[in-house]
Amino acid sequence: MTDARILRTRAALHKAITELATQKPVGEITVSELAESAGINRVTFYKHYTTPAEALADALHTELKDIVAAAAPAPEIDAFTHCIYTALDHLEERRELYTIAFSDQVDGTIPIMLSRFLTEVAETYLTKRRKRKPAVPDVDLDVAAAFLANGATGAIRVWILEGDMSRERFFENLPLLLPAWFQAEAAAN
Repeated sequence: MTDARILRTRAALHKAITELATQKPVGEITVSELAESAGINRVTFYKHYTTPAEALADALHTELKDIVAAAAPAPEIDAFTHCIYTALDHLEERRELYTIAFSDQVDGTIPIMLSRFLTEVAETYLTKRRKRKPAVPDVDLDVAAAFLANGATGAIRVWILEGDMSRERFFENLPLLLPAWFQAEAAAN
């Protein structure tokens, strides 16, 4: 069981870093600024993270995991697409932060975090699909999962930065972009 003080400190850091990252790129946030905003000292910060970018990635990854875990499964779509659909709630809620992060040409923390998160989801889904009919083609699951996740991350980046594409339009496009073998498996669910 994790110490309550550690949980409180992490929560304060997550709140502070997401607020600061809504104002400017994470690469411009200093440890001193983050520690002060979280109500802790620098030494305490370094007991948890090495950089503000690491704290931001952890905060957003945790939020995404919790949101997806709490969402009721949608039987009409595959688990990977459902995860993206559910994650869009989080992305819309934090659109300012993601707009800054996806616009940042120097720091790739958030696109990398999102890609890793979606890769984990895709790997889990594809591993389960291998056990059912129709089977996943004989591809390396880690390669297929990374391909799907990075494509989805790129599409999400466009959706965030263009700002004029509706959620519905995003999901009209998604099935057209997924590989045919993935569609066959989704239809079989």
